[in-house]
Amino acid sequence: MPDSTPAPTHAPAARVLLLSTYEMGHQPLGLAAPAAALRARGHDVDVLDLAVDPLDEGRVRAADLIALSVPMHTPARLSLQLAPQLRALRPEAPIVIYGLYAGLLADLRASGVVDAVAGGEYEPALCDLADRVAAGDGVEGFDAPDAAFARQQYPVPDRSGLPALDRYAQLQTEGGFSVAGYVEATRGCAHQCLHCPVTAAYDGRLRLVAPETVLADIDQQVEAGAAHITFGDPDFLNAVPHSLAIAERLHEQHPGVSFDFTAKVEHLLEHAALLPRLRDLGCLFVTSAFEATSDEVLRELDKGHTAADLVPAIEACEAAGLALRPTWMTFTPWTTAEDMADMLAFIEAHGLVERVPPVQYGLRLLLPPGSPLIASIHAQGLLGDYDAEALTYEWRPRDERIDALQRTIADLVAEQHADIHAGHARTFGLVRDLVHDAAGRPSLATAAPPRVLPATPGLTESWFC
Repeated sequence: MPDSTPAPTHAPAARVLLLSTYEMGHQPLGLAAPAAALRARGHDVDVLDLAVDPLDEGRVRAADLIALSVPMHTPARLSLQLAPQLRALRPEAPIVIYGLYAGLLADLRASGVVDAVAGGEYEPALCDLADRVAAGDGVEGFDAPDAAFARQQYPVPDRSGLPALDRYAQLQTEGGFSVAGYVEATRGCAHQCLHCPVTAAYDGRLRLVAPETVLADIDQQVEAGAAHITFGDPDFLNAVPHSLAIAERLHEQHPGVSFDFTAKVEHLLEHAALLPRLRDLGCLFVTSAFEATSDEVLRELDKGHTAADLVPAIEACEAAGLALRPTWMTFTPWTTAEDMADMLAFIEAHGLVERVPPVQYGLRLLLPPGSPLIASIHAQGLLGDYDAEALTYEWRPRDERIDALQRTIADLVAEQHADIHAGHARTFGLVRDLVHDAAGRPSLATAAPPRVLPATPGLTESWFC
């Protein structure tokens, strides 16, 4: 496998424990990628995914440096809750957070919760921290930027020591279940949707991972049993020649392996002619952030599409033989109860009920430190206090009905999720009744029979921020 990381030049080695805390639905690349870089630098790396395995106190006590992966909001919260326990078990070991959310939480060093932060392209900073620890220098005064974006040659992720792929989400189709793997062909995003943590962290920067590196990672996951690959890039169509070349080589090398990817609505429309080719190469479904059917909300989020673009995006995917799975940012400061009713009507009318995980109906906009939306929401008089435990600024909705509706729907969805007999359709109907009641609309069936789309392939677990 190709590995462009410099050969080890530092001795002695540090014992680095890389920890993941949250079930992302796949074997964590956020452990495998830094493990490769650190091992190439000569350090002794242990990896522990607490989403599927219990905390091993002995492994914590053996560490010289403890690094917590914080790729999203929930793992960041869980990591900060875990940090005091880690500190008590191994007070001599510095604790560092790294990943997408790390640069947004740099102020945590002042509180003593963590000792260092490695944001942005985090591998070089983690390697430098491990070098310092190995040399006995510690991390005090470590002057790496909180979010560095120097271009780097990514080594092939080292997945040794991680739980087996079949312990994570699997692909579900009419034919049954298949083991799924996960890669990223790019990091960051060329677009700057204002609510997205990628924008807050990368600010429009895009980094390409060498095709040889991505394909070598796919090879090792296929060898480990993967029959499907998720491209977890924020947008797989940010760099079409790059991504298409990888998809073509994937199909050439593993013609029986399918894949899925995520792309913006505007990219699905711009590259509609490419979609049949991606289907022929093995793509089964596409995830796209529709977010809302309200043009006002879409403008505030700077999504780059309008409500009128949603149906053409669905049609472009259908014409290509691809299933489209939309995601929604359900509750924002600008959302009204009527907006909610319109969104649900759209989902039902276009046969998407089974394609929308019910958890999305209760999602509330997060405003982590550094979010580009903070200034505009403050200017509109809707910004509340910062909640240090929740790692988000509070906000007030323009529609006074929204807060109570969001809490009620979130509770309902949680109750339904706990009921093994509750399906998407039943939960959708209950949510629709609540929304129609809040909006003062009769909760009646749609005037025309809703579309029923064919069964959609997808993963057995859905995860969100």
